Amino acid sequence: MRNESSGNTRQYAELVATRRPGKASAERAPISKICSKDIERTIQTAVDVSIIVPMHASEAQLLSACLIASLAQRFERGRIEVIVVQFGGGASPPIAHDPERVRVLAVDHPTPYAARNVGAAVATGEVFLFTEPGCLPDPEWVAAHVERLTNGSATISVGHVAPERSTRAVDLLLSYENVRDEWVFTSSRWQSYFGRPRNMAITRRRFASHGPFVEVPRGADSTFVQRVARELSCEEIALTPPAIVRLQGIHGLPSFLRDRFNHAHLLQKHQSGHAAPVMLADRVGLFREAVRRHHYGPLQAATLLTVLGAGILTFRAGGWSGVVARRTRGEPRLPG
Repeated sequence: MRNESSGNTRQYAELVATRRPGKASAERAPISKICSKDIERTIQTAVDVSIIVPMHASEAQLLSACLIASLAQRFERGRIEVIVVQFGGGASPPIAHDPERVRVLAVDHPTPYAARNVGAAVATGEVFLFTEPGCLPDPEWVAAHVERLTNGSATISVGHVAPERSTRAVDLLLSYENVRDEWVFTSSRWQSYFGRPRNMAITRRRFASHGPFVEVPRGADSTFVQRVARELSCEEIALTPPAIVRLQGIHGLPSFLRDRFNHAHLLQKHQSGHAAPVMLADRVGLFREAVRRHHYGPLQAATLLTVLGAGILTFRAGGWSGVVARRTRGEPRLPG
């Protein structure tokens, strides 16, 4: 296994300023057989992408399925490279990969955002896509993000995260969250915006202007998104529901809520940045909109209200446990 190392993630700005995008590997027809309009269209639409996956040694068993899904994308507009960056030290686990399409790097830093920065510093694509080892991108994942970022003013695309196998209860809960996400990403309140480290894409030029990520354990993606929205425009950030990744091992409501608990726990444990909470009055309005949009009857609406309440309580319980863990262990917050 080829395993490269990068010891100084702070040199990102210099590296990205001097690096040029890689050439698309798609074969072209002879120029003599292509009319001028076809040449112009090819130049305009060719987009190489870099998929960046931070990995802790303990997550190695989840990586194989993620790599298979990442390399099986239906994307013909350019070249796809995958960059895996191990963080947190430890022995490098064996990773089966195609050395022509997958690079394996390492960084001696305890946070995944340091790994993302290292990956971005060596990436050759015009679009950086970020996901994690436990995620399975749908076949149209790359194409959906690239379509969003090349048609309009958005430079950041936030995708949808779904369970590997859903149930009716999870679908009900997600029907509300999809309405909430649409409401957030069409508002002009930058404090409400958030990122998704499991599923988001950023153009090279925007990462160069507002990156790298702050190297903290959690929440640097939301901090990055909010900074762009505040300093430039909320129109720079777009929600892209067709860009879907699925979480390995999430097969129903119990495992779905357990994942939410763990997420809230780590956010509070590390005092991480996150989006402003949705106020109760807004939650009520979003609930009503979800019921109206999906034509839910009384029973379905009551079920949605129940699972929504369970989700809120689970998230708060996870946050409380994170606060307790931080105070008990006296763990300092990392700088940034």
